[in-house]
Amino acid sequence: MMQAMFNWDDVRYFLTLQRHATLAAAGAALSLDPTTVGRRLLKLEEELGARLFDRTPTGYVLTDAGHRLLPRAERIEREALGVERDVAGEDQKLEGVVRLTATEMLTTRFIAPHLRRFRERYPEIQLELNCTNLQVNLARREADIALRLARPTQDDLIIKRLSFIHLGLYASRDYVDRFALPKDSLAGHQVILFTDVRPFRRENDWVEARMDGARVALRSDSVSAAFSAIAAGTGIGLLPCLVADYDQHLVRVPLEGAPEPRQIWQAVHKDLRDSARIRAVLDFLGRILAVPVDSASAA
Repeated sequence: MMQAMFNWDDVRYFLTLQRHATLAAAGAALSLDPTTVGRRLLKLEEELGARLFDRTPTGYVLTDAGHRLLPRAERIEREALGVERDVAGEDQKLEGVVRLTATEMLTTRFIAPHLRRFRERYPEIQLELNCTNLQVNLARREADIALRLARPTQDDLIIKRLSFIHLGLYASRDYVDRFALPKDSLAGHQVILFTDVRPFRRENDWVEARMDGARVALRSDSVSAAFSAIAAGTGIGLLPCLVADYDQHLVRVPLEGAPEPRQIWQAVHKDLRDSARIRAVLDFLGRILAVPVDSASAA
């Protein structure tokens, strides 16, 4: 029979394994060795007097007892994280760690170039940048602030649209010297596409509609990798206009039209909005991004 009392650490191990399915993935999420997660799980099962997971070839699956425990564990998690957010929200010192998650493109091309200015103004605030195209859960404190190119849908977030990013087709000057600029389509050219995943599906569709038999030279989920490959003359591909228009090695490909601009969305959990260090980072992001990220007129 399950005992009634267990601590927050036990809940954390249980929920992390339930969400990640393997000891290796749970250990990585908790920054712990997988064997430690396994030992803590065994200890929890012994204390509760019930097996919480079945070990299957594809990972750990909740037993009936685990399913009964799950809603209680999630309630404890919400309460514990709420306490953490309340404490963080009362902290008015301009110091401490702020975890910012953003897409790789936003981090490397728009945020990182301005970090020196931020550090000079707020030397006691330490930014942790998580560069990923995957969604993270702000309610679970996987990050404090998120920047995304699709509107976040999680509950209890303060969401703000900061700006737009316009994309255009580019080639290197060396590539143009060797193959000339396309005229009406990309026929006969080498093309660089994004990896065929949801975040880039819309952009890939736009390019593929104009390929007309062009060959794919590279697929990548990294805008920086695509940028480097295009600049090296590997092929033609989409890049943010604000960055590419000012690179002397690149040339805008004059095909008619352009993909629909991407919107930049900022999200922060409502319980953190009064934290001084969070506000400082939000203000910084607003100054560098809440302007028309558009160089269409310069093309």
